[in-house]
Amino acid sequence: MNLRRLFSAVPPLPLAAALVVIAVTCALGNWQLNRAHEKEVRAARLQALAAQPPVVLGTAPLAQPATDRTIRVTGRFDTARTVLLDNRPHGNGGDSRAGFLVLTPLQITAPAGDAGVMQAVLVLRGWLPRDAQDRSRIAPFPTPAGEITIEGTALAAVPRVYSLGQAASAEAGSKIRQNVEIAAYAAETGLALHPLVVEQRNDTGDGLARDWAPADLGADRHYGYAFQWFGLAALTVVLVIVLGWRRARRPAAGTAAP
Repeated sequence: MNLRRLFSAVPPLPLAAALVVIAVTCALGNWQLNRAHEKEVRAARLQALAAQPPVVLGTAPLAQPATDRTIRVTGRFDTARTVLLDNRPHGNGGDSRAGFLVLTPLQITAPAGDAGVMQAVLVLRGWLPRDAQDRSRIAPFPTPAGEITIEGTALAAVPRVYSLGQAASAEAGSKIRQNVEIAAYAAETGLALHPLVVEQRNDTGDGLARDWAPADLGADRHYGYAFQWFGLAALTVVLVIVLGWRRARRPAAGTAAP
């Protein structure tokens, strides 16, 4: 009995529903595979870029995008403008506690001969655990005083979390926020900010956690989800074949009866 006969034996409505399920689950499976592949590609890219000399950031605008490159910048932290990004998990994925990401602008010390117009760059300094009872009760963390050199990875934007509340611009002036957009923060503070964020890697003695999530974190989970979606598609095919086989046998069985 061929597949065409089996499928033709299935009533049109259940067959159409089954085909929709197969198409949707296969599409979702492919999407999960693509997400895993994207993370693995970015991890390989970061590994390759890490072997290159760091980009030294001054007050002059960068001639080309530096996303994912290692950045080195010298300046002074503008402590008064520190922002705490709320509802952020610990980056290593092994800590379920809620916490803050500490974001502070660094006023750049211009190298000799650098006459640029960019005053500062936002530095994602690290993770700080949040008080479970009162989020406004912030654990102390020291900010280095004086000139300091920061080294880290350039990000195209401040990492975001989904928020049902107002836009990031509506949180202007708040110490604790859900999200920060570089352009909006620059307009709020009057700082001429580089259009990137430095994810700090070096230790500056502030006690903040900087075990950032690896670029390929979650790739295995995406492969697992893809397996589940493809498995559901395969199960649907099997069910259609079984239903068609049973219905295709009924006439023959009826003919054979006395």
